[in-house]
Amino acid sequence: MDLRTKSLAGSQVSSVYSNPALICDEESPSLYMGYSNLFYGLNALDNDVPGYFPPGADKIDVAAVFPYRNYGIGISHNALATALSKESKTSFLLSRNLNDFIIRKFDESIDVAVSFNMHSMEFTHFPYENYSNAATTFSWDFFMRARFGDGFEYGFAFKNLGKTDIGFKEEDPLPREFNFSAAKNFSKLKLIFSYQDSLQMPDYGLGAEYGIGSLTVMTGINSNYFSVGAAMKVKERLDFLLGISMPFIGDAAFQPDLAVRYYFSKTGTRDDKAAKMKMYYDKAHEAYVNERFQEAVENWRQVLKIEPSHYLSKKNIIKAVSASKKHYFSMATNEYKQGNYEKAIELWQKVLEIDPGHALSKAKIEKAQEMIEKGFIPTPSEELNKQAAKQKLFNQATTEYLKGNYEKAIELWQKVLEIDPEHNLSKIKIKSAEDKLKNPGVVPEGKINGR
Repeated sequence: MDLRTKSLAGSQVSSVYSNPALICDEESPSLYMGYSNLFYGLNALDNDVPGYFPPGADKIDVAAVFPYRNYGIGISHNALATALSKESKTSFLLSRNLNDFIIRKFDESIDVAVSFNMHSMEFTHFPYENYSNAATTFSWDFFMRARFGDGFEYGFAFKNLGKTDIGFKEEDPLPREFNFSAAKNFSKLKLIFSYQDSLQMPDYGLGAEYGIGSLTVMTGINSNYFSVGAAMKVKERLDFLLGISMPFIGDAAFQPDLAVRYYFSKTGTRDDKAAKMKMYYDKAHEAYVNERFQEAVENWRQVLKIEPSHYLSKKNIIKAVSASKKHYFSMATNEYKQGNYEKAIELWQKVLEIDPGHALSKAKIEKAQEMIEKGFIPTPSEELNKQAAKQKLFNQATTEYLKGNYEKAIELWQKVLEIDPEHNLSKIKIKSAEDKLKNPGVVPEGKINGR
């Protein structure tokens, strides 16, 4: 448990060292080192206090994490040396962001991680001559963190999984452990609730952290201790952390924790980066909804300039390009039907700018050029006008359907049927829209991801 986690009563949503699923959120590779000790008052401890250790012990934590796009790796080593024994835990960490597998909104994220651990214990004064004074075992942990657009985030961990045995005289498996945290983020404040269960001894904790410029203040309380801490960022590369926790043992006792974290590259611009990404993303979405597809693509490309691995923007660019192609082709077809051959050619050429291999547009352009060369001037007729009106209404209905405005779409398709009562596609579309109205929880088929 690192200093930040300790200061926040066991939070699983605040530190990559308590929940390595957060590694993918990191801006830079980093190194961490922490030291802690426990100072007692006048009376000796009658009972063990979870998370604490005898006086005179040295506890050192070191770790390194390396994020890369949707992945992260890390290694950590925790060592505790007392007058009677030495304990250590070495962990190898792997994390993965799952956003490219799960449809989500812009500001949502799901990350998972596993930790492969080696535990060692050695007694310096061991009373049993026929048994080894050292034991080693292996385990693995599973972690997850989910962040949602409403400011809530959740994290949990299952620890000491696998077949373990750290016993000396007889088999002694490591205790299974389950941790869960839920947090609500405000502009500068995060409120945290945590639950921990080890050896069937549940514990509940409350924590809060508040950011003031480069300073973050942390506090937490559970059934075992009360803690306060602070983290100070220096020159965007160093974090200095100081924490003090006081166990509830019926005597004056406190545990100071000191830690430092070094970042390999400058940090501190995450909020500005996220704000710019959201600005461009929202502009792109607004342009897409209003059928300004090229503008939408340009804004999503701005998002990718800031974050090249942003999956939703990549996916939405593909959708916008496809929608743009269909949009121009439909407009060109309408112009052709009305005899506006030059305008139709211009619009089909826009389709070819998007998809140079679009064979149907090439064929349509050749046909339109042939009509121009023959000097064919169409005479507007009632039937031609009906066809144009029918196609226009059908396109408008389709647009409303994709936006989720099913009642409006039905109204427009019914107008198509007034012109052409045998228009089977409109009948099918009306049935589909009516089904959507009966199942309002279903996401619109063509609605853009992330909104």
